[in-house]
Amino acid sequence: MIELALPAGSLESALTAFNHGADAVYFGLKEFSARKGAVNFSFEDLSKIRRYSLENGKKTYITLNTLIDDESIDRVCKMLDEISFYGTDGMIIQDLGVASIIRKYYPNLPLHGSTQLAVHTSDGVKVLQDLGFERVVLSRELTIKEIEKIRKECPDVELKVFIHGALCYGFSGLCSASALKCNRSANGGECAQICRSWFSDKQSGKKGYFFSMQDMAAGERLIELNNMGIDSAKVEGRLKSPEYVAAVTEYYRSILDKGYSTKEEEDNVKTTFQRKSSDAYLSYKPDRESLVSVNYPGHLGLYVGKVISEKGKQRVIEAEENIENHDGLQYLKSDQNGLLVAEKFSASIVKKDSAFTTLYIDTDMRLQGYSIYKISDSTKREKTPNTNLPLYRKPIDIRVVLDKTAITATYNNISLKKDIALEEAKNKKDINAIFEKAFSESGTSKYTLKRIEVINNSGLDYPFIVPSFLKEFRRNFYELLDSEKIESVKIEEPQIIKEGFTLPNRYLLDSDLPWSIEVKKLDGRAYITLPPITFDEKALWAKVVDKIAPYEHVTIGINNISQVSFAKAHPEYDYFADIYLYLPNRFALELLNNEIPNLIGGYLWFERNNYSHTWPFKPTITNYEPPYFISRTCYRHDALGLPCKGCKRHEDFKISQAPDTFTVKVRDCITVVRRGC
Repeated sequence: MIELALPAGSLESALTAFNHGADAVYFGLKEFSARKGAVNFSFEDLSKIRRYSLENGKKTYITLNTLIDDESIDRVCKMLDEISFYGTDGMIIQDLGVASIIRKYYPNLPLHGSTQLAVHTSDGVKVLQDLGFERVVLSRELTIKEIEKIRKECPDVELKVFIHGALCYGFSGLCSASALKCNRSANGGECAQICRSWFSDKQSGKKGYFFSMQDMAAGERLIELNNMGIDSAKVEGRLKSPEYVAAVTEYYRSILDKGYSTKEEEDNVKTTFQRKSSDAYLSYKPDRESLVSVNYPGHLGLYVGKVISEKGKQRVIEAEENIENHDGLQYLKSDQNGLLVAEKFSASIVKKDSAFTTLYIDTDMRLQGYSIYKISDSTKREKTPNTNLPLYRKPIDIRVVLDKTAITATYNNISLKKDIALEEAKNKKDINAIFEKAFSESGTSKYTLKRIEVINNSGLDYPFIVPSFLKEFRRNFYELLDSEKIESVKIEEPQIIKEGFTLPNRYLLDSDLPWSIEVKKLDGRAYITLPPITFDEKALWAKVVDKIAPYEHVTIGINNISQVSFAKAHPEYDYFADIYLYLPNRFALELLNNEIPNLIGGYLWFERNNYSHTWPFKPTITNYEPPYFISRTCYRHDALGLPCKGCKRHEDFKISQAPDTFTVKVRDCITVVRRGC
């Protein structure tokens, strides 16, 4: 059966998920996680949840899903040293340099490709598989048919698919809005959620949350994913409460185990947190219902009824759902821009019967005709799980050598030796059993016995060891192990391979989009830059080969990991790492240089304007400003509500958000939002 993986922004949320039926949880540590705003896990929390999961048949995955610059590599490696000690069922990774380090130096940590890598085709999955990834988290923008196609074409790698929670407007990993607007990098875990703020459309005069996506709620479509052989289903929400985690876990556990959910389970999900929702891209097609919540970007809750009359501040609700005192409620009202804002209040019941509930709502505003939503349920407070759990203890193999006058215990390169006086035992007991029993009692040490090997060189058949001496020796040995720092792996620096080709000003390679498969002739070279998003790669490759056929010195910019497959199939061309095949550190460039034939250059990650340490060759620093968003959601249809019929599939719009203006380009249902006109 498909694995049900829940978000854990804290140890409390992780235990809540497991208590309600999750098979797995994923979480970040205090640094280098795409959700810096979550509580996240300390190493003590990691130790606790690791032991809990091993003892209870659960899985834990650690997110290290940000881009890492040169200055942070050492801190990442120290973190990986600690994680390697405890172990995990998977490291969810965005940065290719970090993936390369893990594959080479931390082989006990399974690699999982993050959705931040924007993998949305079979070629992308296969490239990551070749790089040592055991599992790939697919982009959220895929239809059910596209997911099934990837599953069939990639049968021997694990696939994970999002099923529930918030959606980004831009493709994950390709959004620059937060970095450009607020100097808070989404690829550094500090997304400011610019997509949840409002903009003005200049042509129509409308104001709206044009980029605020509805939530995803796959519901019973999870059964389809299970039947096609998807390995894991992922729920979004590391910033959300344990109550949310409990409700969503129960909802999908019921669907998997029984084939359906109850109304109560569905209502619990809506109450704890849910915007207007749909199955999102799973049913993506022309003239679909809009995927954007243009008028209101926040938690909507469970509709409980409408105000049908009022007298003073007492409002009569024709209640379709139960309301109790102290339930969290809200109604939506228009602000000065004509957009909806939530007015939240605690339920104060004046009168209640079977069909109507009279509430005291402390506002002078007339509310007759307004809808009321429940956003928290006072009768369902999630019991806080006990987080005072035992710590993980690493099972180790210990070697004990008994000589005529000494005893030595060794683990790895750490040894303890003590003098001992031995004599033949009166009771003939197996020396291996004696030591196994003694060393199995490791007390509060972070180590515990896995196997013990006893080598008896004492010359005695059954040497007698005073029990108090053996007990003290065992304690001293575990204390010695605990006093040693966790071993740090020494990382070899990449070697200089070549000088590196200086690429042209990146703006010169643009078309009206930030890529171009029309050839650009510059300095004797014929440049093409591939789009970071393409759902029909075979058609794209055919078009590219046709475009470049007349030219010599062809140089191709790669913008998605999937395109490495094209480069390997066509070593006759030169290649460079373009702006979306990120080069945040020297190890990322080393990996790509090993994988891509004729890699002559690459642009440094555009959120950095310098680099340190020695790189295999010099990257080109660019002062390029990328788009805010690249999205599969059509601005024309989803934001403005225009029909697909009659669409030219090539249209521009002007929007603004003080003090900036933007151009929105819709090309074949892909939306690109860029600052400036």
